[in-house]
Amino acid sequence: MMVDERVREFLEKVASSSPTPGGGSVAALAGAIACSLSEMVCNLTIGKKKYADVEQEMKKLLQQCSELREKFVQFIDEDARAFDEVMMAFREKRGIQEALKRAAETPLETASTCVAIAEKTREIAAKGNKNSITDAGVAALMAKTAFYSALLNVRINLKEIGDTAYIRRIDEQIKEMEGQIERLVAETMKIVEEWI
Repeated sequence: MMVDERVREFLEKVASSSPTPGGGSVAALAGAIACSLSEMVCNLTIGKKKYADVEQEMKKLLQQCSELREKFVQFIDEDARAFDEVMMAFREKRGIQEALKRAAETPLETASTCVAIAEKTREIAAKGNKNSITDAGVAALMAKTAFYSALLNVRINLKEIGDTAYIRRIDEQIKEMEGQIERLVAETMKIVEEWI
């Protein structure tokens, strides 16, 4: 499994001539990094007298971020599997549309999870340890990068799908999520920039 490899080995695989792991897996990794940074800010807040009034909330956010990180870790491999299924469907000349839909839905789920971590990160930036507020800012930016990276993979797969109602439904989801991530990251960066 790719997620069990050392960072250097994963980067070598990404750099290789193999199409997987590719941009979708890297997007998921960026999302996982956003979660890890958010968790770090929580951990640097918990147990500090100055932040005792938000300790329980930080513990809850820590757990939620950890769960989101695990989802992203799964997406790293799921994206590569979905791509492999598309390639197999094209080789066998059957099940192509279904494989393309699965290949679009995996990064769409990554994008949706990016919105979720961006929401948690905003809360963490607002209430967490101000000595690590820039880490919350980096987490927000990583979530945004992961989001738009995942959308590239959604769109390349939608391009080949013939089901216009399906495409319209996905486009509506994307538009809604874009508004959410832009708002959440802007709010987080405002909090960060007012502090530094």
